[in-house]
Amino acid sequence: MVITGLRADARIAGSVIVEGDGVRIASLPPEILRELKLEVGSELSQSQHEAVVHASLVEGARRVALRLLASRPRAVQDLKRRLRERGHDPSAIDEATGRLEAAGLLDDVHFAQHFVRVRASRGHGPSRLIHDLLSLGVERRVAECAVNDVSAAEGVDAAAMARAIAEKRAAQLKGLPVPKGRRRLLIYLARRGFRGRAIRELVTELVG
Repeated sequence: MVITGLRADARIAGSVIVEGDGVRIASLPPEILRELKLEVGSELSQSQHEAVVHASLVEGARRVALRLLASRPRAVQDLKRRLRERGHDPSAIDEATGRLEAAGLLDDVHFAQHFVRVRASRGHGPSRLIHDLLSLGVERRVAECAVNDVSAAEGVDAAAMARAIAEKRAAQLKGLPVPKGRRRLLIYLARRGFRGRAIRELVTELVG
């Protein structure tokens, strides 16, 4: 195959369409063209053609990843999962996300801290925050550090938050038999991420 054309991609700013034997085979950034040493008139060996195809797959995954990240921060594994669901090649996904991590555009520590700030403001407790981060593929150590660091930096008082939420819910449960009211309040608080002995004592205090 011979490179017969290199022209600006009108649909993607900063990218170049690569044509081989008159047929479009890829749309790549200029730095990738230089890396692959692609020039009009040069003949591609089988291995070079495979390299161009792989580079195109990586670039396609990277572009989709950037669009997803533009809407909100994401965890590395969650982003990979979403790219797989869209049918991107697994090796291309790994390389694309690796480049984004190297560029500082994809970072589980920053994502976890952002996630905790947003969800804690909605009344989610520590265990719920950690559980949700783990479900997104964030390592437990990173999740726990994010909860602790954000709570300390922003003065989040989990105990006070739990009491405020529990008091509001307990008022809605008035009239129920005490055992049933306590059970419902415990389940409600557990779903919000508040668990443990202190929570059980709080429920006993508020209900009955």
